[in-house]
Amino acid sequence: MARLIFAAVVLLLFIWRTKKGFHNGMMKEVATLLSGVVSLACVALILIAVTSAMAKAMSTLTLCIVGLILLGIVFKLCDLIFKPILALSNVAVIGSFDKVLGAVMGAAEAGVLALVIYYVAKYTGVFVL
Repeated sequence: MARLIFAAVVLLLFIWRTKKGFHNGMMKEVATLLSGVVSLACVALILIAVTSAMAKAMSTLTLCIVGLILLGIVFKLCDLIFKPILALSNVAVIGSFDKVLGAVMGAAEAGVLALVIYYVAKYTGVFVL
């Protein structure tokens, strides 16, 4: 029964991410993925900064603050790079190719997510093939 539920979840995940990737296009998917990674890095740096402030480790706190500032600068630079590329994807020939690549990227994301779900379920003992 657990295998059937896992297969249904993976199938729905593949359909959802492929459709969303086709709708967005590859460049928007990359921009969204990049912003998600930067957000996770910011949350990790903030948690480390709070922990180091509580432990009175000022050098670690300073490094976290500098890291947050650098992440903000990198994110702004990436935003400046992606805006013209996203505008270029509105051209008919490039846009259709971008959408197909977006669907492929969405399927790849679904594969990675399915692998993570599988290993988490296996680690917790909920599901084993």
